[in-house]
Amino acid sequence: MLLALTTPPALTLKLADLRKTVAVASPAIAPDGKNVAIIVRRNDYDKDRTKADLVLVNARTRGARTLLRDVTGLGQIDWSPDGSQLAYIAQGVVDPDDPASEKTSQIFVLPMTGGEAFQVTHEKMGVDAFAWRPDGGAFAYSAHIEAPNAKAIKAHDDAFNVTDEAWTDQAAPTPEYLYQIASSGGKSHRIGGSTWRVGGGFTYARDGKSVFVTRITDDRHPNRFLSLQLIRVNVSSGAVAALPQLSGTQNDPVRAPSGQIAFAFANPRGRMQTEIALADANGSHPHSVTVGLDRNVAGASFLPGGSLLLTANDATQRRLFRVTPTGAVTRLPLGNIAAGASSVSKNGTIAFTATAPDHPAELYLLTPGARSPVRLTNYNGWIAHYQIGVTRPVTWRTFDGLTADGVLTAPPASAKRSGRAPLVLYIHGGPTSASTTAYSGFVQVMAAHGWYVFQPNYRGSDNLGLRYAVTTVPHITSVPGRDIEAGLAKVLATAPIDASRIGVSGWSEGGLMTSWLIGNDRRWRAAVSGAAVNDWVQYDAMSDSKDFAPLFIGRSPWSSPSEYKLYEAESPLSYASNVRTPTLIMSDAGDFRVPTPLAYEFYHDVRATGTPVEFVIYPVVGHFPRDPVRVEDIYRRWEAWFVKYLGS
Repeated sequence: MLLALTTPPALTLKLADLRKTVAVASPAIAPDGKNVAIIVRRNDYDKDRTKADLVLVNARTRGARTLLRDVTGLGQIDWSPDGSQLAYIAQGVVDPDDPASEKTSQIFVLPMTGGEAFQVTHEKMGVDAFAWRPDGGAFAYSAHIEAPNAKAIKAHDDAFNVTDEAWTDQAAPTPEYLYQIASSGGKSHRIGGSTWRVGGGFTYARDGKSVFVTRITDDRHPNRFLSLQLIRVNVSSGAVAALPQLSGTQNDPVRAPSGQIAFAFANPRGRMQTEIALADANGSHPHSVTVGLDRNVAGASFLPGGSLLLTANDATQRRLFRVTPTGAVTRLPLGNIAAGASSVSKNGTIAFTATAPDHPAELYLLTPGARSPVRLTNYNGWIAHYQIGVTRPVTWRTFDGLTADGVLTAPPASAKRSGRAPLVLYIHGGPTSASTTAYSGFVQVMAAHGWYVFQPNYRGSDNLGLRYAVTTVPHITSVPGRDIEAGLAKVLATAPIDASRIGVSGWSEGGLMTSWLIGNDRRWRAAVSGAAVNDWVQYDAMSDSKDFAPLFIGRSPWSSPSEYKLYEAESPLSYASNVRTPTLIMSDAGDFRVPTPLAYEFYHDVRATGTPVEFVIYPVVGHFPRDPVRVEDIYRRWEAWFVKYLGS
């Protein structure tokens, strides 16, 4: 018998090849588990936009059928309780009698037994999120209202008082309220009046007569993400019942078929770690079920029997866990794939997106009792024609005796050169995030230059439990900096790295760490610092995230001279005069999370030293551009900077 010979892939990834990547997202499995709805996105670089299709995948045959093509603003998707309809958010008209009227995000319903999709809501400011009533006859949804002083604003009487607004805000925040509307459309009504504002997720109680909803507890401070509380609101009367408190923050309730409620809350010992509580059907007797898991969890949904399905970073993997009502934890058998969003059918079949170390995201299915998941799609099969660098975990000891980890990607065989290779540090943001062995297109592009790529999980990362996360406080920059240096030492001792050609880079918190490292260590050949928190004092004053700095550092820098000194000591700006590393700085002009002036400060201070430095601004609002052309341009400049200084 002759064995078929296969030729190994010979191509190595280039940045332009990433244009082939298809994003597979938002899985929603039908209640009977027979089909999975997903959103499939492709970038159109000629028109600088993303095309989104609503696709139905048969769980048995793996056949895919496009239900809706190129839907503008396609967002949340969710099956009706009986599985006969699929609801989604997309761009729709505000005025139902004028198809050319203003367009904002609205709820649509697509009958799955035949017929055209129809628009349900016509909200002036658009719909943010929705939930089906258990009987399928109505939606609860959240939406902002027009500014109460809209007429005055139109007349340019538009000055507003600042409380906790971001430096980019040009108007006072408008309230977000909860509404109910029949699933067939018609007139909506507000649930609960205007005495409180929606601040997060919501779900109906089992009887459909009330809604569990996250409210903002202090309307004067809408940018304080810890000022959230879970309440129960009667749909008809608007009566509000506050629920027992586990800590200062409760959010994102989900309902079990039995009526029990699970919700997220901030761990009281370290409020950057999210836990999950389980409560009775009326919200009483809440108790944490994730103490034994000890991870920063997300994506809670119920499995048959009352257990919860949760997603969390765990060491250098992104895993799915089953947690029982008593807190017993089971790691689901995913192998080496990294889980993304998930959805559960009535019989416990789990549909989820995931990436493999050598393959971008696809849709997977895990049936009850299965030993491994099944991949249902192959949108990114093109990657099989390319050589991919192998990514492996790395562990090391911190200066104070903890175990830290990260991942190291080696160049693929076709890109390896004789002798020792350059190294690039690619530092994740957050800090409540983590780098895993999951596929990363840009990491593979860098590895294809013949570089090793090191992604360290510094202190504050959310993959090693609460103790690892909180021991960065109050030294949010200096302690992680020492962790990264220790990890680098381990990499240099175990891989053939040219120590004279090391680059360091990152965005957001990764940019912060980059700016810090080049101000406190001159070993680097080149650096790329994106959206970096270079100045904690200014960040505290101007960011939209008012709870962040006090959570990780301490009270306001103006509360005492010692607090001000701490904020300064943890700011890379304080060490800018030490920088001798050629540095590329990037930021968005309207970054509300990490204010752009922080990049200007750092740029001019480094420039004054005579060090080669460039500063690129993208004229968009946000913490990172969203359009494909600008996103690609960021990575093009990032890559070119390292090619210039590290060689290729």
